[in-house]
Formats: sequence, C-alpha cells, structure tokens
Amino acid sequence: MSRENTVIRVKQGQLRGTVEKNSYGDEYLAFRGIPYAKPPLGPLRFKDPEPAEPWLDVRDASEYSDICFQRSMITRNWRGSEDCLYLNVYKPITHQASRMSVMVWIHGGAFVEGSGDDEIYGPEYFMRKDVVLVAINYRLGVLGFLNLEHKVAAGNQGLKDQVMALKWVQENISSFDGDPNNVTIFGESAGGASVHYLTISPLSQGLFHKAIAQSGVAVNPWASTTKEQSKYAFLLAAKLGESSTDPETVVEFLRTIDVQKLVTTELTLLTPQERYVVFTSFGPGIDAKSPNPFMPRHPAEMSEAGVKVPLLIGFNLNEGSLFLNSTGVFGCGSAEAIRNVNENFELAIPEQAKVYLKKEGISSSHLRELYFGNEPIGEKTTQKYADYLSDMLFVQGIHHIVNIQMKNSTHPTYLYKLSYETNEPLLRMMFNITLPGTTHGEDLQYLFHSKLAKNLDMKEYDVGSENFRMMEYFTQMWTDFAKTGNPTPRATKLIPTIWQPITKGNEYVYLNIDKTLRMESSSKEEQRHNWKRIKNKL
Repeated sequence: MSRENTVIRVKQGQLRGTVEKNSYGDEYLAFRGIPYAKPPLGPLRFKDPEPAEPWLDVRDASEYSDICFQRSMITRNWRGSEDCLYLNVYKPITHQASRMSVMVWIHGGAFVEGSGDDEIYGPEYFMRKDVVLVAINYRLGVLGFLNLEHKVAAGNQGLKDQVMALKWVQENISSFDGDPNNVTIFGESAGGASVHYLTISPLSQGLFHKAIAQSGVAVNPWASTTKEQSKYAFLLAAKLGESSTDPETVVEFLRTIDVQKLVTTELTLLTPQERYVVFTSFGPGIDAKSPNPFMPRHPAEMSEAGVKVPLLIGFNLNEGSLFLNSTGVFGCGSAEAIRNVNENFELAIPEQAKVYLKKEGISSSHLRELYFGNEPIGEKTTQKYADYLSDMLFVQGIHHIVNIQMKNSTHPTYLYKLSYETNEPLLRMMFNITLPGTTHGEDLQYLFHSKLAKNLDMKEYDVGSENFRMMEYFTQMWTDFAKTGNPTPRATKLIPTIWQPITKGNEYVYLNIDKTLRMESSSKEEQRHNWKRIKNKL
C-alpha cells in the first residue's frame, strides 16, 4: 500500500497511519494517538471532557500517545501524562464487508492503571476477523474521578471520557470503513465494569449496540465509591496543605498541584487494611450534583432495569488467585495481610458486603466458616482464600447482573466461564502465581498479543497449537457476537457447539470455555457465592 493511501480524513482533520502485518500474513492499517477530546490540562483538570479541536496539516498517527498518568503496579514507576485523551484505530486492509462491525475496547486496571496501547492490547489477532478495532484511554484515579459532590467536580470524569470516545466513533468510524450502526463495547475487569456502567447510564444510550463485560460489573464492591465520596477529596486537599471544605476553593487548589505530587498523595489515602478489598479512593460513583450526570443514582439501583442490548458476560475459573500473588502487589497478597485477615476476617469484607450480610443476618464468622471451615487462613488454605476473593470481588456481582437479565431483559444474554489452563500463562508467570486455575485477566492473552508477551519472547500463537485454537475460539465468538448479536450464529468445524443464551428459571446455563467448548448448567441454590445458603448450612 502506498504512503498516500494511509491518509484518512476524520471530522477534525487528516490522519496518516501505518501499514502493519501480523505473523499470519494479515495486513492492516494502524492509526495511533488520535485525539478525541481536548487535553484536560490546567483549568480543564477535573472537568468533563470537551470535544477535540480540529487541525490543519496531515496529523502523524504512527505512534501511540502518552497514556493517562499512573503508577505501574508491576514496576512501581510513574508514567504517562495528563494529556492522554487519545484512541487508536485498527482496520484490516482486505475485508469482505463494505461496512465492518466496530469493537471498542475499554481497558482494565482498577480505574487507576492501564491504557489502550499495545503494552497489553496489541490488535494482531482481531485483524484476522473483518472488524474495526478501537482502543481508548480515559482518565484514572483522582484525575478521572474526583468527586466533591458539587457541580465544580461531581465525579465520573473518566467514564464521561469513555462517552466522548464513543461519540467520536459515531462521528468518524465510517472513514475507517466501520459501521456506526453496529458498535460493540467490550472490556475486562474495570473495563468490564465500565461496559456495564455505559449500558445503564443515561449519557451513553444509542452510542453502541452490543456489550461484552469480562470479569467485571458496576456492582462489584471495588467498582464504585458511593459512600462519602467527598471525604477523600477533602482529605487529599488537607494532606497537600488546603484545609478548606469549600468545594470551589478545594478544586482550584488541587488544579495547582503538580500531577505526580497529586497522585503520590492520592495513593496514601487508603490505609493498608482498606487495600485488602479496595483498590482506589477515587472511582466511579453517584454524580447527581453534576449538571450532566453519568450515574445520577446508586449503580446497584440503576442496574435493576437491566441491560437493554445483547450482552455477553462471564468470568475466569480462579479470578482471586491474582490478588494473592507472592509478590504482594495487591494489598491482600502479602504474608502480613494474610496473618491480619486470619486474626480479623472483617478486614477482608468490603463495606457493601457488610451491608448485605447484616441485612441477611449473616455474621463474618459464618462467612469465614463457609470458605475455611475450622482451618486457619494461611499457606495451606490459600486456594480457599482465592475462592472467597473470586466470589466476593467478581463472581457474586456478575451473577447478580445475570439474575436481573433473567428477569427483565428483552435481549439475549450469554454467560461464560473460562476454565482452560494454558502452559504459557502470561499473568501467572509475571506475578509468580503458583495456584493452578485461570486467574483474573488471563482471558486477555487470547484476544490480544501484548508487548509484554513479546518482551518475554512469547510469540503470536503457532497455527494448530492448543493456544492458537483458544485464541480462535475467543476472537471468532467475540467478533461473531459483534457482527450478529449471537456468538455462535451457526455450528462450524472450529466451533461445533451452539452457545445458548440464559433463560428464566433456577439454572444458570453457560458456556464452559476449555480445550473443547461445552454448554453446562448449574443450580442457583448451589452456587458457592450464594451466601444466603449459609443459614441453611450452619
């Protein structure tokens, strides 16, 4: 393809991308670092995003932009900048559809880390499947979620960034041969929760047509900070030298603080004990004081109406093992934390769960007994602790949303469990996880080829290998769902199993994603995460 053919015009101006090729021989165009909003700098810090301004010359879109300012969980290094509201678009050069389905990826990272670049989310696998892929950045931590419960900074700026990116897609994706009337949002962990938030927010309706939530929903206990949201904002300002509780004074003061100092201080607000079950002091929540609220009521309340588009949702077999990694990257993983939780199990129960347990008349000792029996929490019961964290942090909330879909939804919902265990588990190797079973985030390596994998000399999967087949399962079903609203529109040699949507009743019907794909069902009553059954058991 000639250099001239890599130029595309969007509403704001012209972009020059690059021609790329994956190891399977598929050529694609990559357009990186496209601004979808004004840089949120100076007086725009903590404000809702504003549309990107036009440019005159052909803009070079060959390199990724800065990622949003953050500290890496792995290296502990600071990286990125505040000027980060960019997205990346990839499109196959040869494609059959005149207008391709569009898939918009929203990254995870507990709302404090991550980006839409190829460090984790390389596009190579999707470029074999006749779709346009968009991957976005959005503001994180205090910069994306400062909530003073006042119109000057009402919270959810990072989620409004996602809405702005989706508006950009609606306006511009046809320039990349994408179909603005067939957009699927998908994400994992905080990205999965973001997808769920977007399905229930009044601001994003009509901007997408299908949704995929992997290992995360808005009602997971880590996915919202709905109690005393302004408390941490005033505490942050006080630590930095401004003791006022006037929102306008505080926001003006916080705009003057150097970004690294701001985020460094933000990370000191949670106590070590709070970090066992909470990952940030600034995350999504109620923003009713905003002139333009994203989440005017509690997400649990707004979830009750159900998701009004086809939904694909699921989780991994052993989500919780990532949080007990031997490096202690997460607060609950260190030897000291496990000792503390053994002495006081309340430390491992988030506030939302405590409210639920109190309502149901279940004590923390009953809950502990359900998972650990009479055994101490320690080295010998690590898998039992991982089971508890899987249920409490992810599986329980995901099933709650599935239950709502069973009752209310007029659109199909497809549930999955990933139980395939690879011999090249990228995350388990990186975090030195010794427990077997598919951990949190392990699904990502079958959707994307990451720079992290390349750095570990893990190449794109060899054709015919077991991992290649798993990658084929994921990318085929995910893109078929994006194209048709059905992950298995017909039985094929690759995927002979028809994935059936959930139905009303007392059974969860789901696809078990393993070496072979198989439909399974399980009783609602017998779920380990169904804590109500403790009353009957004990």
